[in-house]
Amino acid sequence: MPAPLRASVLGTGLSAQVFHIPFILAHPQYFTLHSILERGAAPEKSFAREKYGEGIKVVTTFEEVTGDKEVDVVVLSTPNNTHYAYAKAALEAGKHVIIEKPLTTTTTEGAELLAIAKKHNLLICVYQNRRYDSDFLTLRRLLEKEQVFGQVVEFETHYDRFRPAMTGGGTWKEKPGTGQGALFDLGSHLIDQVLTLFGTPTSLTGFVGNSRQLGDPSFADSFLALFHYPVTPQRPLPLTIIIRGGILSLLNPQLRYVVKGTKAGWVKHGLDVQEPQLRRPVLMSLSDPEFGVEPKELEGTLTTVDANGAMKSEKTPTEKGDYTLWYKNVGEALQARDPGLLAVTPEQGLEVIKMIELIYQSQKEGRTVQV
Repeated sequence: MPAPLRASVLGTGLSAQVFHIPFILAHPQYFTLHSILERGAAPEKSFAREKYGEGIKVVTTFEEVTGDKEVDVVVLSTPNNTHYAYAKAALEAGKHVIIEKPLTTTTTEGAELLAIAKKHNLLICVYQNRRYDSDFLTLRRLLEKEQVFGQVVEFETHYDRFRPAMTGGGTWKEKPGTGQGALFDLGSHLIDQVLTLFGTPTSLTGFVGNSRQLGDPSFADSFLALFHYPVTPQRPLPLTIIIRGGILSLLNPQLRYVVKGTKAGWVKHGLDVQEPQLRRPVLMSLSDPEFGVEPKELEGTLTTVDANGAMKSEKTPTEKGDYTLWYKNVGEALQARDPGLLAVTPEQGLEVIKMIELIYQSQKEGRTVQV
């Protein structure tokens, strides 16, 4: 069996602590945690060493990561607008990269990274972990395996929140700038899921804005996009997809999916439980049988109709969410040095950025744009 890849993680924030380091440590057959970039670390005090042990190498500059011949893969758990520069430098130093979504902030940057990776026979792995949310896995089961819906004619996907005030002090996620805002932060997940299920639309209509009218007016805290799919030989009816991320949604639980098909409809509320489980003061073990298991009261409701037109509604069991599957897949692909094994390809990550750019273009020009 190939030796585990030595991973260096950039940063010690939420993304690193919750979404990356626990999963690196949980897959010793694929990864070892080689080092952590902690800019404020000192010989006498380091958050990373205190949390992950004295055996972890702590560095304070990015150049120490790229210049270390022992590092095989660099994990970018850093702000969106840093992805391109860090990934480019890591790739040119001969390192594979794992990049928090979104891949980059522009398609031009993303395409350049893909070209560099191909030139050096390296892998770019985009962290679209919500492919492994419990609700999305359930939706895929109903749509692809059980094929309960007939032809889907309308599909809604939501990542709504009720946050009438800004975070105290303001995090980097609430400040305007390139690659900032809810569409990049949350919409990238929803768009990735839509493209995975239904492919690329022929046109789209986008709305992006500051719903709360707080902070910088250019900061986009909410978004709404309509993806349009016309009639084709394979799709006898048109399909409209609604992608929404609201910041003033006073619902509990929040709406997640609405699917309307010719044979069935489905409504699902609530968000996957893995993130709150991972953010507990005492980290929940990834091997805990309750990890990724949604409360039964959040099961979706499937409505079907019989030959006489009578409707029947029933609850749908929710699949177990499992972000470990993303890291397992990436570990296998990296060890084989085979991008064809990736469940989430860099090309798919680039397509998400293209859709985001078009949504902003639609908002700016006040019209539906062709894809």
